[in-house]
Amino acid sequence: MLRRIMVPLDGSELAERALPCAEQLAVLGDATLHLVRVVEPRPEMTWMPGPLYVAMRAYADPVERAEEAAAAYLNGPHTSLAAGGVCVEVAVPCGPAAATLLDYERTAAIDLAIICSHGYGGLVRFALGSVAMHVVRHGAAPVLLVRAFGGPVPLQRVIAPLDGSPRAEKVLGTVQELAGPVVREVTLLRVVDGPDEGSAVERYLDAVAQRLQGAGLVCGRQVEQGDPAQVIIDVAGTDKLVVMATHGRSGLTRWALGSVADRVAHHGAAAVLLVRARNAVPETQ
Repeated sequence: MLRRIMVPLDGSELAERALPCAEQLAVLGDATLHLVRVVEPRPEMTWMPGPLYVAMRAYADPVERAEEAAAAYLNGPHTSLAAGGVCVEVAVPCGPAAATLLDYERTAAIDLAIICSHGYGGLVRFALGSVAMHVVRHGAAPVLLVRAFGGPVPLQRVIAPLDGSPRAEKVLGTVQELAGPVVREVTLLRVVDGPDEGSAVERYLDAVAQRLQGAGLVCGRQVEQGDPAQVIIDVAGTDKLVVMATHGRSGLTRWALGSVADRVAHHGAAAVLLVRARNAVPETQ
């Protein structure tokens, strides 16, 4: 199960839209929420007399005040969540956003990061840009992107796009971890190029479904043709969680880390969970 969930916050109401989803997962899965606000200092490098190059932090006091303000800000959601019975930890690490979050993820043994797809400052980049990609590619935990509009994110029904590769199937382990208290139903989705692939694909999805049914999940199968992003959007609607691998074969590499994931996250799906598949079994050509 997911025992330690990290929620990076930047002080904006939009970024805080990740909190209801995080609270839901924490309550259902008996997990601890780690609320993290990174303070990014801007040190100035100054030449000093002599042969040594000395690095001086010019704005030490402003950084300290920023850390105090960040801690005070986190006290608000901490108090609210704790009053609802959620176990909460807060952290105000200092440093570059991506590297600092990765360090925290590693040292705190985070199982899942939940991020709103819009915030301000660093989290605009973090949500679907360079920082997010850095965390997805180099972190150990899956990343759940929550949209910044609409109602609360439902988690009970999951869409799992597959391409037939062991790497793409890494999402199934995460789905099984969420099964029971969180996920009740999963639809295995395969987007094909033509109708001639249909029967073989259906047999493949049936075999995958049999593996999942032991986890107590209701498993559906769906084979569609069309543009991958639009198919996922149409099937997921606005009331299903999309779980996608960050590396797969052919289209899935783009689905997780490119334009397709961006379209799914912004134009339909309530939430997209990206699961790293680095350690999957190598594929044969």
